[in-house]
Amino acid sequence: MKAVLLLLSIFVSSEASVIWKDCVPSTTAHPYVTFTSVTVSPSPVVIPGNVTIGVQGTVHHHFGTDVKMVVHMDKYLLGVWTKVPCSQNVGSCNYDNPCEFLSAFKSSGTCPAQLTAHGLPCTCPFNPSNINLPPSVFEVTQISQAWQWLATGKFRVQAEMIHGQKVVGCFHVEMDIKRSGHSGGFLFG
Repeated sequence: MKAVLLLLSIFVSSEASVIWKDCVPSTTAHPYVTFTSVTVSPSPVVIPGNVTIGVQGTVHHHFGTDVKMVVHMDKYLLGVWTKVPCSQNVGSCNYDNPCEFLSAFKSSGTCPAQLTAHGLPCTCPFNPSNINLPPSVFEVTQISQAWQWLATGKFRVQAEMIHGQKVVGCFHVEMDIKRSGHSGGFLFG
């Protein structure tokens, strides 16, 4: 869940609300996760700052380390969608074990209060359940210095869960984000 929240907090649309879709292929007979509603505000998201996120969906299948994740991330630069390369586990990356992102929660024994208040787990494995996170405020306090240039602009991200060779979960989002106190620029937003 931390990876999903990170993706949601890093990628948002300024002139319109967040554009999202559940992109599990229609040929997937038994998806592991599907989403029916996602809300993110403000638009554009301003970081550091508070981001309100609401999510409804369903975990249909037990999963954990048996899935891989493929993330495609693009930033809109000079009128063209440009692939953001994978660096330090951010960007267009392949993750053989996305549960590793959640290991910090497992070792500390605590999940974000916004999730636990609604009975949502934040560590692997995940069991079949409903996802019902009403709009909840998350504080984004900082972004790594190495990624400051990436923290402003229009983004699109697609995250696919893969089991074997099949896509069993997929989420696509397009958003704008703005750094607090940053007015934008010609090249990097």
